[in-house]
Amino acid sequence: MLDMEQAAKLAQEFLDREVSHERMAFALVEGERAQAGGKFYFDCQSVAYLRSGDPSDMAVGTGYVCVDGETGQCRLMGAVESAKLNLF
Repeated sequence: MLDMEQAAKLAQEFLDREVSHERMAFALVEGERAQAGGKFYFDCQSVAYLRSGDPSDMAVGTGYVCVDGETGQCRLMGAVESAKLNLF
């Protein structure tokens, strides 16, 4: 079973590899993380928004990064799916 820090590292690597692109880089939101049912959840947002706080820099429609605690598999959840978990 992964620990929180290992899962966070995998989540950021997933964002760098699979979600970020030249027009918008993504990062984990500091302190917005949870573990439930063998899975780790991390809120993420565009780097530009995290730096500026300007809503025009915000990524919309994305949800949490979910990391399976056993396999390390990562996926980006949708906003609605994430909201239903009510973690943060």
